[in-house]
Formats: sequence, C-alpha cells, structure tokens
Amino acid sequence: MIRIVFFLAPSLSSSGLFRGSKDSRNKCENDNRSLVNRLLFASFGLLLLSGIHLQAEESTSKTELSKTEGIVYEIKWPSIDHELLEALKTESSLIKLEKRPPTSRSGLIKRAERDVEQFKKVLAAHGYFAGHVTFVLRKKKKSLLVKFKVNSGEHYKVSQITLLAPNNVNVMENQTVSLTTDVVGVRPGDYVNLSKIHNGKERIKKYFQHIGYPFVEVGEPEAVINHEKAELQIIYRLQTGLLAHIAETKIEGLTHLSPDFVKNRVLWHSGEPYDQKLVDKTRRKLIETGLLATVTITPEKTLDPEKVVMGVKTSESAPRAFGAGARFATSEGIGGHLSWDHNNLRGNGEHLGFSLNSSKRESKARAAYDISDFLTPRQKWMNEISIVRERTRAYVGRTYNVGTRIQRPLNDQLGASIGLLGEVGRIWREQTLYNTRLVGFPGELKLDASDDLLNPTRGIRADGRVTPYLGKLDKSRGMTITQGNVSAYLPFMTNELGESNGVLAGFVTGGSVFIKDLDAIPPNKRFYAGGGGSVRGYGYQKLGPLDSKYIPLGGRSLAEIGTELRVKTSETIGFVTFLEGGSVSSNKMPDFRGKNMLWGAGVGLRYYSTVGPIRVDLAFPLKRRRVVASGKAIDAPFQFYISVGQAF
Repeated sequence: MIRIVFFLAPSLSSSGLFRGSKDSRNKCENDNRSLVNRLLFASFGLLLLSGIHLQAEESTSKTELSKTEGIVYEIKWPSIDHELLEALKTESSLIKLEKRPPTSRSGLIKRAERDVEQFKKVLAAHGYFAGHVTFVLRKKKKSLLVKFKVNSGEHYKVSQITLLAPNNVNVMENQTVSLTTDVVGVRPGDYVNLSKIHNGKERIKKYFQHIGYPFVEVGEPEAVINHEKAELQIIYRLQTGLLAHIAETKIEGLTHLSPDFVKNRVLWHSGEPYDQKLVDKTRRKLIETGLLATVTITPEKTLDPEKVVMGVKTSESAPRAFGAGARFATSEGIGGHLSWDHNNLRGNGEHLGFSLNSSKRESKARAAYDISDFLTPRQKWMNEISIVRERTRAYVGRTYNVGTRIQRPLNDQLGASIGLLGEVGRIWREQTLYNTRLVGFPGELKLDASDDLLNPTRGIRADGRVTPYLGKLDKSRGMTITQGNVSAYLPFMTNELGESNGVLAGFVTGGSVFIKDLDAIPPNKRFYAGGGGSVRGYGYQKLGPLDSKYIPLGGRSLAEIGTELRVKTSETIGFVTFLEGGSVSSNKMPDFRGKNMLWGAGVGLRYYSTVGPIRVDLAFPLKRRRVVASGKAIDAPFQFYISVGQAF
C-alpha cells in the first residue's frame, strides 16, 4: 500500500508530502512520480465537475476545424461517457485554438501533448487518479488525424472524512449533527469529486459561524490516498477561535431614518452567541423594507476575545418613489400601473402611497397610510381607501372600500393580521342588481420561509384567510369567506456558490364561502378561476360553471393545484414548463377530483432583470369545452401572458 498526503488546493504549485513503507517506496517510485505530477496539475479551474462512471460501450465523434492557413486537422475522441467527454473538449487546446491552426506538424504535436496533460487533470477531478491518456497522429489525404486514447483506471472512492480542531477539541465532540456528512456534503463511499471536497471547506466555515465562531478559519483540505484499495481519506484542519457572544450593536450610515427602526428589525440580542443565520436573515429583512439601499453586517473584535460588536453599516434609499408598469394577457388585455410613495414620511418608516391600476377588466384608485412599529416593535398599522370599477366576464360593478388592520410578526417567518373593512357598491350580473353594504372582519396567518420575494428558489409559503361579513344578503344576514394557499420550492442543479439553476415549484389553493345559497353571494365575492395567477390555460374567470349564455357563474368553493419546472440556462435567461388544474363549484367545499376539474399546460421564458424576473408564458387548455348545439369552442386555443415576477 502507498499512502500519499497532498493538499487539495486550487493552485498548480501545490506541494505533496509522502508517507509510505520503505519496501513499497522503491517498487513504486516511478508510479509515484507520475501520479504526483497528475495530482499537482489538478487545478480547480478544471474541477467544477461532478464524479461519474465511464461507459463500457464505445462510440466515436469527430471535430473538423475551419480551413484557414496552417495545418488542417481532425480529432477523433475516445468513446467515453458524454459528460466526461464534454469536459475533455472544454479543456482542449486543439478546440480552443481551432481558428488559429498550427503552421507545422510539431506545433500540432505540442498542442496535443498539452491536451494530454489537461485531460489528466480532468480525470483527477473526477476521481480517476490512475488514469492514462495518450494520442497518435495519423496522416489522411488532406489533413492530419489526432486520435486520443483514454484509460481511466479505477474510480476512487472517499473512505473517511476527518475534521481536526487542535485549539478546540471539545467542540467536535459536542455537535449534534454529523459534521463529516451533513455539513461537508461528502460521504464515505462517494466517488471522489475534488470540487465537492474543496467546497466542503466553505460549508464547514459557514456551519461554525452559525454556532458562534465568527472568525473560524479552515485550511485547504488534505488527502491520504490508498492505491491498493482505490480510496481517499480527506482531512480538514480548522482554527475555531473562542465562542463569541454579542456585546452590542453599532449602526452607521443613517441620515433621515431613525436608528430604532433598524434596531427593531435586528434578530439577535446582546449576550447571545453569534449566529451567522440571524445575520443573514436580518440583512434580508432590512433590505426588504425598501428604506435601505445597502446593508453590511460585520462582527468586530473587542478587547475581550469572547465578545464581538455587531457593526451594521447602511446607506439609505431615496424615500420617495414613482413607479410605472405594464402587463398583458390575451384574455385581459393590456394593463397599466402608476404609483407614488413616500416610505419615510416622519423618520420611522411611515408610508404614504397613492396608486392607480387600469385595464380592460378593472380600474382601481387607492390611497394608503401605514405606520411602522405601531405601539410595539415591528407591528404595523395599515389603512387604505379605494374605489374599484370592474367590467369582467361575470359582472360589472363599482365599489367603495375603506379598511384598517394591524399586522404583527409572530417570528421571523410567521405573521398575523386582523382588521376591519367596509364596502359599499352596486354590482350588476345580467339584469340582476346587487346593492352591497358589508362590514368585514378579516383575519390572516401568513408564513414565508422562501428565499426571495419575486423569484423564490427554495422554501415554502403558506397563508390562510378568514373574513366574516355582516350585511343583508338576500335572506341571509352575513357570510364567511375562507381561503388558503400553500406554495413550495425545491431547488436542484445547484452551482458551486449554492445558487439554484433549477427549481421545481408547486402550489395548492382552496377556498369556501359559507352561506346557504350561491345566488345570495354578490358576484364580486364569489370564487372564479382562470387567467394569470390561476390556471393559465383558461381565460380570466372562464374556468368554472357557465350559464346558458356562457357567462361565468362563479362558485361557493375553489380548488386549484399546479406545478412548474424552472430551469435557468444563463445569468439572465431561463425557461419553464407548467401544469395546472382548477375547479369552481356551487358546493361549499373544494373538490380536487371532481368532473369539473380542468387542466392546462404551457411553456414560458424568463428574463432575470435587476427588478425581478420578467415572464412570458404561453398556456394551452387540455380540454376545450364546446357549445353542444353548434360545436363551437368556448375556450380559446391558447393564452399569452407578459408580467413581472414568477407566477407563484
């Protein structure tokens, strides 16, 4: 057995330290020298790859270069796994310099030799430390053929992962998680992938910062290789420093905003151990207020090595903002939005705003005034008046609304609100007039454990709303409307920075109106489905029961479910596919399996701008309903949407 210790550092100048028995040293001297050269060339510019198996089945591919001045040549590649083959091509000088072919046969040989050395690095990055690469040069009629041969050898596995903290031995013994599997992200028995092993260094650092060691330092991972067993033992050495507690918080950079506003959103408390998770969440919450352009939070050392001062450096955003936007949907037409907001009216985050939304189906003028930190930190008092004019497929009407509510966070992810609202309006459905005089008492619980407001890639969101209404509604004196929604986001295709290039998203929505008769419910308080923010394959309000004139009736209950696959192909471009279903029923309970359930599917394009993803969706109904007598289609063959932000 030969044991070699080497540092898995992203540098061509990494030095090796050998350990082995005297008897085996002479026997394997030549092999060692060759192996070490390969290991030392394993630069992490080439290691952003995942471990894979070579395929036994053979196939060939050929690359022809453009005919310019110089040697014309072709490349014959080995018949190996497609992913590894693409990695070899990415590092090939013969391909990189294809538009500048060599002027002589010796120049071509030098490039091929350079490729051989590069390919050894790729093999090492995948865990094939005993791999062998050669090439032959053959003459053809009008060109030269470079043929590469790759013998990967055995695929090495990780045998053991060890974390050593000489200055803090006890901390390793007191952990409730498995540092060598849950934290590092590499498990014994995994095939060697040097990129994942190196990324384990940052994962270890983040973990110890979460549990109170802000100044932890983790060295480059080392490895002990066993050629006889084709195994690799990984060693991480770290200096944790002392467990740090928070002494105080310093806030800098404020001009008009009160420091108390920032302190009320800080999630840590003096005397508590340092926790990087709380630091990250605090920064996010401060940015989400819209009042701060930049927020930098840094732990600062003090004379006491067990205490830190939290330095919060900020710069304020402009308090006044003017906004304008547009959207388009085939079933709803063009819509526009204008708004003016003052987000720091009196120096403590008070918000005064006016907005106007207008489209073919709805026009809404709104004025709002919100008071932050009302009576207690992070509690908000929200007030609003609005005038709404609607002209939809189902009804036409105008309503005047006034409302007030108290919103309070229960923790950093869960919030609740309760309020009072009034509505006066006139709603027409066909020849029937509904004069609404309603007083409502809305209550809501809302959970947001996602990572982004407009473009969530992981986590979950959920909300539940209950609004009892008092008012004369035909023979009833009131009704209660309930609705709940859950959305979840599962990332995949995560890159080396932990960013998700792929997300599987899904949602479920259900709602009910508790009242005896559907006809007693004002049309603007019934449930409808279809359109943007619902089942996109059907037109706005058009999914659900229709009357004899094919006008939406609305319903007492709503059921919706959907899933969307989001794949990001570059920093700014992404694509989605989605499947959604929904039903609207006159029954008071949602029905997710009934015959009224209609499904739609589609594809979409995403442009990831600085303000959020701009989405373009094309959706199709999977079942187009038709008029019984004439056979004419009720539902359009497709729906088209343009908007800002993900669909859910």
